[in-house]
Amino acid sequence: MTSPLLPSLPLKEGETLTGYVSRSAKLYETTARDFCSDLGMRWPYLCSGHDDQIERLAWLIGKRTEDLRAFTSGKVEIGRFRFGRTMATFGTLRRTAVRFCPKCVIDALARTGLHGICQMQEWAVTSLYSCPHHRCLLMTLPSSQHAHTAYDFVTRITDHMDEVLQASRSPKAVSPAPFENYIRERIWQGPKDDWLKDFDLTQIHRVCLNLGAAIEGLKMKSMMTLSSERERSLCQLGFKYVEVGPGGFKASLERMHQQSSTERPYFSSDMGPFYQWLREFYAEPALTPLVDLTCSHIFKTYPTPTGREIFDRVAPEQTLLTMNEARKRSGFGVTFLKKLLGHMNGIDEAEALRRTDVHVDELAKAKAYWDKLINLKDATWMLGLSGPQIKSLQALGAIDMIKITSSLRYLLRSQVTELLEKLDALPPSLPDRSVVPLREFCHLKQVSIVQIIDLWVRGKLEGRLYRGEGIGLQSIEVDWDFLSQRTLIDLIGDLTAEETARYLKVNVAGIRRLRDAGYLEEISRKNPDTNHCKRYITKQSITAFEHEYVTLGQLANDQGIRPIHLAQRLDRDGVAPINCSSGPVRVYAIDVLYGGYDHVRSPQR
Repeated sequence: MTSPLLPSLPLKEGETLTGYVSRSAKLYETTARDFCSDLGMRWPYLCSGHDDQIERLAWLIGKRTEDLRAFTSGKVEIGRFRFGRTMATFGTLRRTAVRFCPKCVIDALARTGLHGICQMQEWAVTSLYSCPHHRCLLMTLPSSQHAHTAYDFVTRITDHMDEVLQASRSPKAVSPAPFENYIRERIWQGPKDDWLKDFDLTQIHRVCLNLGAAIEGLKMKSMMTLSSERERSLCQLGFKYVEVGPGGFKASLERMHQQSSTERPYFSSDMGPFYQWLREFYAEPALTPLVDLTCSHIFKTYPTPTGREIFDRVAPEQTLLTMNEARKRSGFGVTFLKKLLGHMNGIDEAEALRRTDVHVDELAKAKAYWDKLINLKDATWMLGLSGPQIKSLQALGAIDMIKITSSLRYLLRSQVTELLEKLDALPPSLPDRSVVPLREFCHLKQVSIVQIIDLWVRGKLEGRLYRGEGIGLQSIEVDWDFLSQRTLIDLIGDLTAEETARYLKVNVAGIRRLRDAGYLEEISRKNPDTNHCKRYITKQSITAFEHEYVTLGQLANDQGIRPIHLAQRLDRDGVAPINCSSGPVRVYAIDVLYGGYDHVRSPQR
């Protein structure tokens, strides 16, 4: 044929040349192969995108050759094609697959007829799953028996018209996806000036799809059976991180590490499909930024032996250790080390036990912190106190106690040393004073050793103590007369029945009768070290009791007389004790004491 084709159909922007020839053949009621032969072209060569065939078709329909080349997928090298203004490979480009929007096809058929059915070039890109005009998923026809038959688009549609009609009546609606918008812009406008500019369509698609699948926790086996809708959602999930830039990509890797479900996270299992894909294609030059970021994340986040190669990148000096490696280096047990690090970092035990690795700097800090501690057994020997007494000092705030495991307690070595230095600073004697050893003093005065030591630590016993003979704080000797000056002994908290009896200066039986009558409140508390339950009289109830009542022992102590003599005087004056239904107790209501006995009580009580 030596003249242009008249009449010729208008070529729609973005339409494939084979699709254009296919519908033109329908206009002239012939086949695509015969149509090409009649016009001096060869159908197989046109399907392959040969330049001479494109030039011939451009001359026939009056178009510029350059314009037509934009509507075809020209082969650049084996398995690599020029597609629009970008590049693609067989991984994304399905040239022989018949993918289309059923709504677009049926609308064109109803409006124009068979010669109006256009095949859009972007339908061959597997990373595009939907039609931007009708917002529905694309449809794919079964493969044809012969390769060149697959390019005859309109004939393939007519062969499966019933399926196309059914799909157009109930298309699968979808919402717009930024991932697909990015791919379309890449095809028609070319690469943007972003960190993905050197990627081809296949690489962009695989990065987003596999990254989204890894974030969702999918395994490689399940990737083979994904539906189009599911693939589309995974691509969008991956693209959400990738479009941000390198920072977004690193955030996706960190998320995969955080949501690891294995007992000890490992990069290949955490990254799943993404790692498997990258391991196969990491040598491609365009993927270098991606590989560098991934390796940097692995070396920083996962325990990697020095010198190990991952994607041809050599791991630097190891900074992260597995818990087993940390155990060997430190000598700590794995569970103890986890709890020690949890205590240092202020996190709860459950979260601390989920730890799977430790940084070498953290391990060094843990060892340094451990060297600052002393266990309770050694501290009791050095201080000459019992474990419960040290715990009572901790309750008063005189000393800190560290709990790392469920049963053992530790003290700061510096605080123990400070107490011993304070002990050494006591004078060697107290001239003109009557002194007794600390234990004997507390026994005779009915006060606890803990209270005396607490007063000493707070600086309230200056000139009342000196250093005698003995181990630790038991070597302290006390001025026998200092309590006669009514030095304040504080109510330090909930007390046992025996401690309450000493505090209120009444016998234990009296405390129990007051408890049974409701004057005092008793609670049960479990010891966290032994799980043994012990009963205490609450501080609140003791304080409330003291506001309304006074015991005979307290009155006698305040007035400096023997309790029996004071009891006889009160009986003669007609002052009766409270009515305690569970048994007699010498306790008096303050507001009924005849003669204002309350004013002679110690003002410090």
